[in-house]
Parts: sequence; C-alpha cells; structure tokens
Amino acid sequence: MRKCILSLSVSMALCAGAGAAEFFVSPGGDDAADGSFERPFATPARARDAIRALKDKGGATVWLRGGEYRMREPLTLDATDSGTAKAPVAYRAWKGETPVLTGAWTVPQSVWRIADDPRIPAAAKGKVWAADVKSQGYDAFDPDAPCGYHVARPEFRIRSLYCDGRRLTLARYPDKGFLRTGKTTVPGRAFKADAGDMARWSPANAPALEALGYWQFLWADLTVPASVDPAAGTIILNIDGFRPNAAVDASFHLCQESGYNSANLPVRLSSISAGHPFYLQNALAALDAPGEWYLDCRTGTLYVYPENGKGVPSKCRYELSLAAHSLVAVKGARHLCMEGIVFRGGRHHGVEMHGVADVKLQGCVLRDFGGHGLLLDSVRDTVVHGCVFRTFGHCAMTLDGGDRKTLTPSGAIVEACDFSDTGLAMRTYTPGIWVTGCGHRIVRSHFHDLPSSAMRVGGNEHLVASNLVERVVMESDDQGGVDMWGDPTHRGNRFIHNIWRDIGREGPFVRCGQGGIRFDDAISGNYVYGNRFVNCSRMHFGGVQIHGGRDNVVRNNVFVRCRHGVTVSPWKQNLWRKFNSGAAHETRCKAANVSGPAFRAKYPEFGSLLDTPMRNTIENNVFEGDEKSFACVGYGGALPKDTIVRGNKCMAKLPSDLSVIPGFDPLPPESAIGPGDDALLRRAREAAAGWFSASTR
Repeated sequence: MRKCILSLSVSMALCAGAGAAEFFVSPGGDDAADGSFERPFATPARARDAIRALKDKGGATVWLRGGEYRMREPLTLDATDSGTAKAPVAYRAWKGETPVLTGAWTVPQSVWRIADDPRIPAAAKGKVWAADVKSQGYDAFDPDAPCGYHVARPEFRIRSLYCDGRRLTLARYPDKGFLRTGKTTVPGRAFKADAGDMARWSPANAPALEALGYWQFLWADLTVPASVDPAAGTIILNIDGFRPNAAVDASFHLCQESGYNSANLPVRLSSISAGHPFYLQNALAALDAPGEWYLDCRTGTLYVYPENGKGVPSKCRYELSLAAHSLVAVKGARHLCMEGIVFRGGRHHGVEMHGVADVKLQGCVLRDFGGHGLLLDSVRDTVVHGCVFRTFGHCAMTLDGGDRKTLTPSGAIVEACDFSDTGLAMRTYTPGIWVTGCGHRIVRSHFHDLPSSAMRVGGNEHLVASNLVERVVMESDDQGGVDMWGDPTHRGNRFIHNIWRDIGREGPFVRCGQGGIRFDDAISGNYVYGNRFVNCSRMHFGGVQIHGGRDNVVRNNVFVRCRHGVTVSPWKQNLWRKFNSGAAHETRCKAANVSGPAFRAKYPEFGSLLDTPMRNTIENNVFEGDEKSFACVGYGGALPKDTIVRGNKCMAKLPSDLSVIPGFDPLPPESAIGPGDDALLRRAREAAAGWFSASTR
C-alpha cells in the first residue's frame, strides 16, 4: 500500500443551505418576541418551536447570539425537526460571537466569606473560603453517582466546581499521587493503610468520604464510599450499594470457559490487592491545597481553597455543575446542523443523538461534563468536524452506528477534532472515543493527555487514519493508546498513518505494560500500516501488542525509542479453542452474524478460526534497535511458530530520510498528521480558550 493517506477531508466548512427562514436567539431576548434580529427569542427551544410552526421549513437557520443560555431543561429535537438534503435545519453561532449553552450554576460573589470550621486542616486555616449555596438556590445535593469498572449501568452524574472556567480538584489526600493498600482485614471490604493522621478521616470529620482505587487490578478503578476506623488503622469500603456489572460477570464466565486462572478474572470487587494505588477524597479534612474544593451536602456549604495568586472568590467567578440531564437530546432527526456552539457545565452528558442521519456537528466545543461529552447512538452519515472535547468524568465521545450483520458502514466521520482530559471520575475505560458498530472513520484528530486509552475500538471496518496520539495511557496499566478486547469477530479495522508518541510512563504501578496499539484477548484480522511509534513501549508491551489473536497484519511501520517493536503474548491451542467455543463465543458470533453472506465473503479466514492460533504477519517494518527486541514474546521466549516475520529492518539509528531504506513504503510528512490548521478547529479552540471572557458575568 504505497499511496500515502495525507488527508481525508470531508470538505464541509459550513452548514450547507442558507435557509429562507431565519430566527435569532439572544440571552437578553424574549420568548414572546418574533425572533427577528431586532426582537430575538430568549431560548433555543422557542426557536425550535417557531420552526415547527412553519409550513415549509426550507432550510431554516437559528442564529444564536453570543452569551450564556442556562439550560434548565434539555433542548429536545426529533424527526419533526428535520430538514432536507438541500435545505438542512441549522443552529449556528452568529458571526464573530460565541453562544454558550451551560448546565452550570454561578455562585454569587457576595456570599463568600473566610471559612471557620475545625475540620479544616491547620495548614489551610484562614485560606479557605465558604459560601452558603443552598440559601442562594443551588439544590443538587444528591451524592455523585457511583462510577468505576465494577458498577452496573452507571448513571453519569458527577459534580464539579470551576473557577473562571478552570476545573478545580475535589479535596483529596494525598494532593498528588497515591497511597498504597496494606494488609486486608476483611476480604473485599477493609484493609490497613498509612493515611497520615487517621483521626482526621473519622466518620464525624469526613461523613461523605470516598476512596478511589485500583483495588484488584491496575487496569480497573472504582470509587467507593469509605469510612475510617482510626483506632484500628483501617479503611472500610462500603460496597453494599453497588450493583454487579453485567459485562464483568459476562467476562467472568467467558474467561472460565477459556480456562483462565480464576485469580486473574475481572470479577466484581471481592478482594483487595496489597500494594495497589488509591487515594481518599470528598472530605473537608482533605482540603489543604490551593485549587481544591468540597461541598458539604448536609449544610449546603461550599468550601474552596483558591489557587495560588488567583481565584479569590470576591473577584472571580465560581460555578458548580448543576444539570442532571443532557443539554441537547436529539432523536430520529435528519439533515440537521449545529455549528460554533459551546456546550458545557453539566453533571450528565453534553449532547445526545440517537438514530439520527445526515447530522453535522461543526466547530463546536464540548467540555466540563460529568458523563460523556457527545453520545452518538445508531447514527448514519453523521459528521463531527473541527470540535474541541475537554474535561469529562467519563468519555469525551461514544460512537455507534452501521450494521455489523450486513457490514453496512455507518458513514460516520470524526475529523480534525481535539480530545483531552477524559476519565476525571472514572479513570479507566473512558477514552477520547469509544467506537462500536461498523464503518466509522476517525481521521486527522488530536488525542492527548488522557489517563487511559485514546480510543477503544469494537466492531468492524473502521478506519483510524492520520491521527496524532500523544501522552495517553498516563495512569492505567495493561492498556494501549488504542485498545481492542475480547472478540475475534471484531475484524477489518485499519490503523493507517497515525503517530503514537509518548504513550504510557514508567512507574511502580506499571507491571504488565503500556503500548501504542493493543489487540487483547483474541482480537484478530486487523491491519496496522504506515504508523510512527515513538517512545510508546513500556514493560512487556511493544509499540504494537498482540495477546491471543490471529490474522493481524503489522506492516511498514516505524518504531523509534521503543523498548520493543511488536510483542506477542501467545495462547496455546487448548486455550484458543476454549475461548472460541461455548455460550460466550456463540453470543459474539450471533452479534456479528458470522454465518451470514456478508461476513463469510469479507472474512473467509474466520471459517478456520480454531486452527493455527497466533498466525500473525509482521513485515517490512523498521525498528531503531536490535532484532532480538523488535518482535518478541511479551514475557520472554520465542515467537509462536506460525508467526510470519519477514522483511523487517533493525538499525542502531534510523536515518532521517526513511525513503532510503529499500522496500519501505514512504510515509506522509509528520506535518500532515493530525488536524493541522483546520479552520473549524482553529475557531473552536479560540472559543474554548476565550468563552469565559465573552460570557455574561
């Protein structure tokens, strides 16, 4: 494959089709007005209703003027709000202005005072401010929703505090890094730990204490209500209210069928591993560092320790996330466009779209949500272009669409977007994008500064091309910059001309590995071509890591400053056969319709799945290092005998011009990878950086 993929632009700079009908909305408007430029509406919902009343929508446009719109309820759109191919319905920012749809609540500056509470640590006395937000109308005092790997059906309800648009840290101990679990005193419930002065965490001082930890595995976190017994020096986890995660139970049975050692199964929390990382949070007794905050839900009092040199409450704007609903909810609409809008500040998701087609989200900012930023479910021909995603409790974006049973592609495109700061409530399995379904394209985007993966990919025929991925998997172990797991029917996905740079980091809690692309537990039949892997191989993982899969091709990639290039963790024949049989395997095969004509025609090799496990191809790659460390078994030993390794070049130092290497296909220049100077993204980044100064105080 010698042709370089330099750009996959969808060539849609603006929402097409200027409408005959135009309505204007302004924060200072009036829903009783006529929606003209001179007499605008006050809410987007009123403009929606005005469009519904039109006999001929004719490509109606809603122009949102700059300023903040308090979303006390979601803007709901359905099939009746659709446009047409030639005349879409558009919600757009007015020229040069930034409309902000917010689910946050502003603390009045006049109510702040210096706090006087005996629970405040001595080092913070006289530096902490307090505000009675309950008396001012804030009413979201229900506890944050449980979140973590072992929680079934998470409710996505997480509260945050912002100072002039910057998310602050919920009071925690220690302020940075982790404590370590000690000896377990009650299985799955209580353990010894050194948490400083244990008396400060007593139930009287810290009634809403929580513990966030990697309790059993370094790839799965869980936040748990906790209490401390100072006399015994133990921390007790309150797991009684947690419902088991059905997916965890399913993986338990799947692994049982596969013959895994039960000690390594991802079961519900039943034990606490000694020496694992955790920290305590959500207690006034932990509020001892600039930039931390705490809300006492019993009294309705908000406490904050202002950031050094800034953040004095009497001079700055503090906001608590309030909305427990998505700001925009779209179901069944077609030919709809949203452009240049900032969505922010809710405890739930930002924007949800279900069953939509021909919808475009362009040049928007989605940030500061307790759940996901953008949820796309069962979508078709939907485009997300030039958007900024920042600061989420869970994923920045989920994407599902297409038909796996017929291998019909969704036509969904994510292009030239910027993803960062996910997983602030749940640290693992909250990537920039979680992909399921068939036939999506994720191209020319920038993924950076994430605690876990940039992407989790499931399904078929996705294209991940020309993306820049850097500084991801910065906390969790046993993960990749892109991670696929547990299903050999997830095939036909292509990872082409991406840069994977500075993935993972060394540390005491990296014991298994971190890598650029990871095919975990039987992932098979995918293609890795023309990527650059730079400093993204930790412990036992290479830049590409294959664990128990076959028919994967790793071709014409570059590996620089990687401990290993490609690592393979082999499975024996009996384990492979057990994994690919039984009820769990039948469920996977049914979901993909493996006996259907589309699957059989596209993946004929699946018919011999039970034969020759670990038959992967590693060819024509170049590696800065010796041949022994380039392609190897992740935990030592020889590669599986069926692995095809040929034409690879290993050098002490790679030449700056890779085209001089015989047989190596040229790669696009690094400047062509990522969004570059995409006009829509440039404007979205400006809006993300400057919305606060332009918003209403």
